[in-house]
Amino acid sequence: MTREQTAHPASALYLGVDAGNSKTAALVSTASGEVVGAGRSGCGDIYGAPTPEVAVSEVLAAVRAALAQAGAEFRTVRSVAFRLAGVDWPEDQGYWDTALTRHCPGVLTRRSILNDGYAAIRCGDARGVGISVTGGTSGAIAARGPGGELWDMGWWGQYGMGATGLANEAFRAVFLAELGLGRPTALTEALLAHYGKPTVAALNHWLTRREARASGRERTSCARVVAAVAAAGDPAAVEIVRAQGRHLAQYAGVAARRTGLAQAGGPVSVVLSGSVLMAEGSPVAEALFAELPEHIPAAVLHRGSLPPVAGALLDALAEGGVALADPVVADAVLEKVTGSLPPREFLAT
Repeated sequence: MTREQTAHPASALYLGVDAGNSKTAALVSTASGEVVGAGRSGCGDIYGAPTPEVAVSEVLAAVRAALAQAGAEFRTVRSVAFRLAGVDWPEDQGYWDTALTRHCPGVLTRRSILNDGYAAIRCGDARGVGISVTGGTSGAIAARGPGGELWDMGWWGQYGMGATGLANEAFRAVFLAELGLGRPTALTEALLAHYGKPTVAALNHWLTRREARASGRERTSCARVVAAVAAAGDPAAVEIVRAQGRHLAQYAGVAARRTGLAQAGGPVSVVLSGSVLMAEGSPVAEALFAELPEHIPAAVLHRGSLPPVAGALLDALAEGGVALADPVVADAVLEKVTGSLPPREFLAT
């Protein structure tokens, strides 16, 4: 038996959880990185779910599903990394810690709880150093510096980002154009067609009325439409996507400075994830690429290599003692994780 096998017995499992507003995903692996179980459920954001307890239930549902597929129990998990949207303040972390202790007494005790923005960092650098920029339902930016310093955007974000930001800015442009307070835009016709509404007034009514108004998912469903109209050259839509790319780059620069990455010298890993940034030909991603060198000159971009939940799993492995700082170990683990992930559609938003 090798020293590695002694330190990480074959029966030990590792669990990574990535919870957002559109979905929660969980992966279970062996110490080698082989994924042996996957689970998926709904919104795991304590700010975005109907109640915080609903978010807890969704996260645990994904965990139970992943363990069930692995044919395992909670007690076999050596280390777990929870990367959860809505962990923005110390009391949010405390809420989850209390809830997990209550629901899972005596198990999952070796755990870390961080904002979901941290999930993807190891998808760029297995050591866990770098910046993650996520554009999904909303935006998330997080960084870990060379000395372990942490910073995430949380409620410091003062601009609409992700699909929510694209949708809200598009509605604003359409409503202002309707009132003669903004320039005419092709977004008007595109959004009316997308939502099947006859007039701008009908669209506004549906989005804001007291009863039976549009759900959050329905509101953000137009994000791809906004991107398409921007790609076609509509000035209002182009400005919306450029502004979002600019803001994401600015906050990534803040993350680099706050964690010492900007001062350390050498390349800075920047991992992109989320449906808005990962869409083929994404104009938001193009805008981010154009702006990023001004804020992080040494940025090295990683896009689409692994899903964020795989990064959370890598965190769990590292926190459980797997030596991902060793390039040889890291390469072997990454190969195993990559080759054993569930089908892409399982993790799609």
